[in-house]
Amino acid sequence: MTENKWMVLEQAVRLINDGDKVAVGGHMEMAPLALKREMIRQGRKNLRLVTVPRGAIGVDMLIGAGMVHSIETAQVVMDEYGSAPNFRKSVEQGRIQVLDHS
Repeated sequence: MTENKWMVLEQAVRLINDGDKVAVGGHMEMAPLALKREMIRQGRKNLRLVTVPRGAIGVDMLIGAGMVHSIETAQVVMDEYGSAPNFRKSVEQGRIQVLDHS
């Protein structure tokens, strides 16, 4: 018999600790925003993000919420909506470290 591996978002985010390295996916379409909103609600801090393959609105939300210490990414953009404002401001002000994989 197969064990049930489903869980609600609240439980899933409880598995993420402050300072963890977290891989996040999704562009402007198909972005798992409910997961990112739950991470913000639970107040995770100092996350080290790895975007798969790039980041967009959800990543920008996490950065804007002050949750991100560093990010490994090829790019963070909002496609036809332009640059990701929280990402750009945080990089310019030196608030997050970026490992560029472009």
